[in-house]
Amino acid sequence: MTPEQAGNPVVSWIGIVLQLVGSLLCLGLGLILRRNQHGRPWLTCWVAAFAAMSVAIAALLARYYLLPLLPVNSLPVSQTGLVAILYAVYLCGKLGFLFCLVSGIWLFVARRPVPPWAIVAGLATIALAGIAVLLIRPDLDPLMAVQAGFVVPVFIGCAWLLSRQPVVKRTRGSDMLASVCVAIAVLWVVYGTAFLFEGRLPRSIDSFLALVVFHNSYIDVMFEFILGFGMILAVLDDVFLEAEEARLARLTAVAASEARLAQIIRAASEGIVLLDAARRIVHCNPAALGILGCEEAAVLGESFDRFTTIDAPDDLWSRAGERAHRSATTPPGGHELRGRRCDDSEFPMEISIRPIGEGAPEGFVLTVRDRTERVLFEEEQERARARQAQAARLETIGRMVSGVAHELNNPLTAILAFAQDLQGQSRSLTDTEALTTIVQQSQRCRAIVLDLLTFARSKRDDREPISPLAIVRRVIPGVQRQAAARGITLDVRVPADLPRIEASSSELEQVLANLVVNAIQAARQGGQITVTARVVDKFLLLVVEDDGPGISAEAMPRLFEPFFTTKAPGEGTGLGLSVSHAIVEQHGGTLTAENRLPGDRGARFTARLPYLDRRSKARTTPELPKTGLAPAPAAASPRPSRRVLVVDDEGPIRVAIRRYLERGGWTVEEARDGREALALLGLDDGGRFRADVYDAIVTDLKMPGLSGIELHDRLAAVSPESVAKLVMITGDTASPEAAEFVDRLRQPLIEKPFDMRALADLLDRIAAPAAPTGPAAP
Repeated sequence: MTPEQAGNPVVSWIGIVLQLVGSLLCLGLGLILRRNQHGRPWLTCWVAAFAAMSVAIAALLARYYLLPLLPVNSLPVSQTGLVAILYAVYLCGKLGFLFCLVSGIWLFVARRPVPPWAIVAGLATIALAGIAVLLIRPDLDPLMAVQAGFVVPVFIGCAWLLSRQPVVKRTRGSDMLASVCVAIAVLWVVYGTAFLFEGRLPRSIDSFLALVVFHNSYIDVMFEFILGFGMILAVLDDVFLEAEEARLARLTAVAASEARLAQIIRAASEGIVLLDAARRIVHCNPAALGILGCEEAAVLGESFDRFTTIDAPDDLWSRAGERAHRSATTPPGGHELRGRRCDDSEFPMEISIRPIGEGAPEGFVLTVRDRTERVLFEEEQERARARQAQAARLETIGRMVSGVAHELNNPLTAILAFAQDLQGQSRSLTDTEALTTIVQQSQRCRAIVLDLLTFARSKRDDREPISPLAIVRRVIPGVQRQAAARGITLDVRVPADLPRIEASSSELEQVLANLVVNAIQAARQGGQITVTARVVDKFLLLVVEDDGPGISAEAMPRLFEPFFTTKAPGEGTGLGLSVSHAIVEQHGGTLTAENRLPGDRGARFTARLPYLDRRSKARTTPELPKTGLAPAPAAASPRPSRRVLVVDDEGPIRVAIRRYLERGGWTVEEARDGREALALLGLDDGGRFRADVYDAIVTDLKMPGLSGIELHDRLAAVSPESVAKLVMITGDTASPEAAEFVDRLRQPLIEKPFDMRALADLLDRIAAPAAPTGPAAP
């Protein structure tokens, strides 16, 4: 059914022009949209589809513009060939439109490239159709019927592809595009029926189909616009859907980031508090709630100033940290102040403030830390530094005191020896009284020197397991009368089941006596002194407390220094606490002093002693031999007197010992140093050994040149049995060399200054006096 048969022009010029304009308009809109939307290959295919449609309509327009209203069969051969070419371009353009359309919908739906075989098949179909038109040279009506065979399945397939999209991907544009594809497929069914069954249908149907075919250009323009609009709407919906997915992805990422941040904030070990511009609490993590000691409901909406005790909180917020105190451990931006918990208890707090927003703060982020443990650590460090400094001072003083005591020992020994010697032969009461005073004051000086050496020495005396209760029972009765004279009550709380400690009982008794006597002197009239002992962490704590005025801040750092005292002149030597401190440290413990709590008056001294001092090295003092030499041969007669060799580099000491021992019937020989003693004993090179002529040998430990230690070792190497005759005297046991020798010494040791009677008694035990040769006494 052709327009010519209907008595009308072949093609309506207005319809063809409108169709070309519509195709070009859709092409332009597609190009504009493609320019702004990159990364969508289906849009390129749809633009190519409208370009192919424009080429097809232009070929059709050229056919009817060049040869208007002329029948094909009346044209020359050259013109007939030209018409066939235009028809071939028209058909190839239409098939290209369909190929690009279905390719774009495939890319739009599947979101993956078109298979290569489909591209090859489509291009081959277009090429074969164009060649067929050139060879057959059909009219327009058969071409329209052939198009229907391609258009209907293509648009049905496109509608099917669009309907197979997932629900989340389907949009108004894709649904409209699917509906338009179905409508175009139905339209081309009508077109195909009209061209195939022309004149063979009922008149009414045939007239209707003829009317549709006559106005097909207008109908095609309308559907072309609807199809283009559907494509544009599908692209815009896809852009919106992609933007929405990106927005949702960003929201999901933000939510995940916020969740992670919330987890980090909740898991943070430091308190994190979020405040608004009015400094009201908006959020607190669990660590901050734990620091403030509150439940979350109790702090939200509260002003943070409630949890601080500073005088000017506004200044802290406006000029962060300029007035806040900082220590070496406070990080940059941190401020130290006193915090207040929900139960109104105060604690040292550190906060770091960070404003939110530019200009006027919109809020604040606080990092809150509880500095209680750090303050305790810093205080302990300060105490450790003070103890270290005090230990260094005491060590320096100890070395000085040791040297001074050693230098005092020699003249003091001579003074005491000569005084005791003269005391035994005094002829008047006045001389006896004066000599007795000299002896007493010398002995007092000796006690002071011994205290100094006790403070300075590093060796450990013989120790034994002893009960703390036994020490207390020995000391308390001796100070009871002094306490009663001032009306002071001694409250002793020492359990009997406390573990024993390995210690020198006499030294610990001295420590406890010093502490109790000091407490008696410090306690108020009619006051109370408490002596307690308990076990803490495998240590025994011996505590003495008084109710006196306590220890002043000025006296506390120097409390254990020798000769430091707060008593009036003449009331104390200032050695009691320093000697006690040295004794406790020699036992592997510590002696500390502190004031009692503010509500309790007085001071507290604590001796902390280990159960077992593993560093102690006890030296077993051997039984002194009853005789210093092996029995003399039977034929030998007893010597008229005993002979002793005195070796000392101090002449006054040798003279004093000689005078005193000669009055006891001893024959005394002197040696000024170790080398002279070696010569007398026959221990020098080439000498004849003659140590057996001496019943005893008294030698100083420390002498210039050859010391008493070397003399002992030479004698032990030559005649071990002669070592039993040795009596060592010394004024220095604090030096490492002397302490090491004393630890291995098996012979008696007398420390200077000593009582001459003690030396005489010891020599009598080594070499007993000879039995009388006359008749037996009745």
